[in-house]
Amino acid sequence: MGSTEEVSLERPRPSAGEADEPSAPGSGDPPPLATEEAGAVAMVCTTCGKEGDHSAPDCPYRDLLARASRRHGPPRAPNRASPRVCPVCLHRPDPWRRRWDDDSSVRVSNLPEGTREPDLRRLLAPFGIVERVSLSPGSRSGVVELDEVEDAEEAIGWLDGDVHGGRVLRVEWAVPFDPRPPPICARCLRASETWIRVTNLSERTSERDLHNLACPFGIINSAHLAVDEETGSRRQVGIVEFDQREDAEDAVRWLNGHVFDELVLRVEGPLKL
Repeated sequence: MGSTEEVSLERPRPSAGEADEPSAPGSGDPPPLATEEAGAVAMVCTTCGKEGDHSAPDCPYRDLLARASRRHGPPRAPNRASPRVCPVCLHRPDPWRRRWDDDSSVRVSNLPEGTREPDLRRLLAPFGIVERVSLSPGSRSGVVELDEVEDAEEAIGWLDGDVHGGRVLRVEWAVPFDPRPPPICARCLRASETWIRVTNLSERTSERDLHNLACPFGIINSAHLAVDEETGSRRQVGIVEFDQREDAEDAVRWLNGHVFDELVLRVEGPLKL
């Protein structure tokens, strides 16, 4: 395979007299995959959106994406104008929210001195409905939120590099677009959590006993036993997968603390395994 070389095409920069103010460090970087607080780094999985110690390749919910891909085909590449939907159910996680992350906001920099918010509103008004204007005090930059993403895109195409008041304007997206698909919605995550873990089973317990113990609560997809390696105990651990999350919840409610074969059971769930 031949090597590729990245080529950057930029608009010629204005002269020193028209130079724009320096932007904040990292303002063009994509959103991080980890949040750092008090020296600790919390990983945020891009598949399930949960903070924890796993990343997308190790996410227990990744099988949902594979099944969704077989059912719906490969996911479409997201863009600013299209609504962000759950990759599994294809529904909006927040249906009442029309946009995400100020996708239709633009930043206008290198404005002439003395520019006020009404001036900035008049500058962008020909491109569509202006929802909000914010001008930073003492600076020559402001943020304008337009009603539609297409309006903001047109404003960038026409105004970026245009001369206004003797200065070359710089117009760009206020928030860098994140091309990654959104994580799986909470509803799909909950629906997939249909497993329970039963511990403190005796050595005499068989998989048939485990199945008979759990079957009164709903349809069982699988039930198997394993040795409890974490505690070093010879007592077995039972893993049961139900067809519905509600059945798993009922099993946990009724079986946790239940005495079986002279031992008190400990039941956890619903889980995603």
